[in-house]
Amino acid sequence: MELFDGTVIQTALPRIGADLGVDAATASVAMAGYFGAVAATIPVCGWLALRFGVRRTFTIGIVVFAVASLAAGMATTLGALLALRLLQGVGGAMMLTIGQLAILRNAPKEMLLNVTAYLVWPALAAPVIAPVVGGIVTDSIGWRWLFFINVPIGILGAAMALRLAPVRLASEAKPKLDGIGAVLLALGLGLTIPTIELSSEHLSLLGGLAIGLGLLLCAAAVVWMLRTANPLLDLRAFSIPTFRVGNGVGALYRLVVGTVPVMLTLLFQLHFGWSAAIAGAAVMFLFAGNLGAKPFANYSVRRWGFRAVIVGATLVGSATVGLAAALMPDTPFWAIGLLLFVSGSARSIGFTAYMSMQYADVPKERMDSAGPLSNTTQQLSSALGIALFVGLLTWLLGAVSASVAFGVVFTAMAAGLLATTAGVLGLGRGAAAHLMAQK
Repeated sequence: MELFDGTVIQTALPRIGADLGVDAATASVAMAGYFGAVAATIPVCGWLALRFGVRRTFTIGIVVFAVASLAAGMATTLGALLALRLLQGVGGAMMLTIGQLAILRNAPKEMLLNVTAYLVWPALAAPVIAPVVGGIVTDSIGWRWLFFINVPIGILGAAMALRLAPVRLASEAKPKLDGIGAVLLALGLGLTIPTIELSSEHLSLLGGLAIGLGLLLCAAAVVWMLRTANPLLDLRAFSIPTFRVGNGVGALYRLVVGTVPVMLTLLFQLHFGWSAAIAGAAVMFLFAGNLGAKPFANYSVRRWGFRAVIVGATLVGSATVGLAAALMPDTPFWAIGLLLFVSGSARSIGFTAYMSMQYADVPKERMDSAGPLSNTTQQLSSALGIALFVGLLTWLLGAVSASVAFGVVFTAMAAGLLATTAGVLGLGRGAAAHLMAQK
């Protein structure tokens, strides 16, 4: 539910913008803000789980998410929608992080590759299924029901969590919250990400100052967490090569591939003139590629190793994103479908390899800190990807034709994806080789 809601509104952006008095690209701040709130909240989730228990905090997260969804469905201004999406992101972060933490904390090392593969499925499927569901709902009963639907699901989820979720993590530790780090990071992300998105059409002096202050607060948070004894996020995990590549280079990889479905739905609606439902259905070809390549993902890692697989998947992904720059309204639908299928296949293999490799060399006792750090970087990369590329698109649409604007953005995304291979080539051929022997 959390991953689905991150992108379900992407096909509804033109309708949301029209109802709230803004353009579709500006309305996408509701997506970037959501991911930013998730990224800012994830670091405190480990402390919450240890301090108050898994079952209690996981259930509270579901309730917060459902209540915020109900209110978001009744929003009448973009500011109100953004504020409620931020609250929704707080609840979503609690669900996502605490649930994954409970799983990874108890997963035997020899099962880590397979366990991670199951965790990857929602992250791969949700952003691609969401557009078609969002399009159908938007065209039939209205975009507000994209939020209202979370209420009955949330009630059911909370009831199940109270019966099935583990009461606590298996730890006797009494954690202390790094309040300074939490405040610095939350304020920094809260200022930076929405302002980048909202300033895409016209960067005012106030907007520039807000972005600068946000970046300064984020930098201060990093410096503080590197120096304090009990940091909010243990950034020293980046000293582990496989974790550093998985979450450093991997974050740049996700920054691009996570924004591809959003850009495609905007292309199909704003440039091609398709309905929300048809645009969402077209993006489903990405999911078909994800599904088709998934059984091959783990096999390819065992056969050729993480480095070769990630580089190969990235090269194919970069080529397909670059070719998307040439798509036009008269491009045959079968050609669009084939291109998206191949792109989705490469996305699935690369994403799975990054996710599986990141925890390969993380000691069991450091998993509590590595998990939130990884989730934070992933959500932050999603937020920044939307803010940067959709912001670039918004700026270009005010200066050039839609065809040129989308072509420039897709070309920039392809170049960014290609550049990530440089960071992966530094890995040894046998990186995380002990995982490759797992069945």
